[in-house]
Amino acid sequence: MKRNGRLIALGICAAIGAAFAVPSIVGADAPVPLARNAYAVSGFKVSPEGKQPNSIVPTNSKGKFPLRTMDLSKVPWGTTMTGVVGLEFTSASNCRNSKNEAVYDAGRCTAAYGGGASFPLQLPKPLRAAKLGILGGLNENGDCSGSFSKPTAPPGFLCVYPGNPGSTNEYFGAGEADIANISKNSDGSWAVEVYPMTGDASKYGFRISAVASSAGAAKFYGTWAYTAPSKEIPLTESVS
Repeated sequence: MKRNGRLIALGICAAIGAAFAVPSIVGADAPVPLARNAYAVSGFKVSPEGKQPNSIVPTNSKGKFPLRTMDLSKVPWGTTMTGVVGLEFTSASNCRNSKNEAVYDAGRCTAAYGGGASFPLQLPKPLRAAKLGILGGLNENGDCSGSFSKPTAPPGFLCVYPGNPGSTNEYFGAGEADIANISKNSDGSWAVEVYPMTGDASKYGFRISAVASSAGAAKFYGTWAYTAPSKEIPLTESVS
């Protein structure tokens, strides 16, 4: 009798568990099986079978909401964007020292050229100069620890990573280099600097300037990454 009683108790527990089972999420546009006694979720009417209201969106396998549920007019909190920035120009003047070495001298060199880059989405808050930098450039930032091939940025930072000058890289010849005829300062840093736009305009893009080492064609290309500050629930999906 005890054995039968135990079996009966287990059967009742199984039935209760099935009635209050955790929903099985199979996709936002496909039927979402819910418990047989499910008729409302946070005030929204739902059905145990078939499609659910648009207000109910399943999370993915990592417990994150899909990007389509977010306001993509702005970068979602905690999300990383990446992109490319570059300049190509012809310099009419040199930037060399008394030994005819290509060394940047801010007080004498006039071979500076600039441009800008736009973000694919508006930043949630203005970009600050203290949280912006270029690896190996004039305003290097120690918080930017990524690379040209894998650009990264801490939350709230914009980081720019210079490309390859082509002299030692197996993938580029000198004519195909990402960087050509760009000056360096006495510390060996590229004479390239990045700036935020003024005020709220920094939500839409940033500025970049480069200095040629000699008269003639010059170019500078790099990658960048921006991560929006984390708010309540950090998100890890990337937008490129």
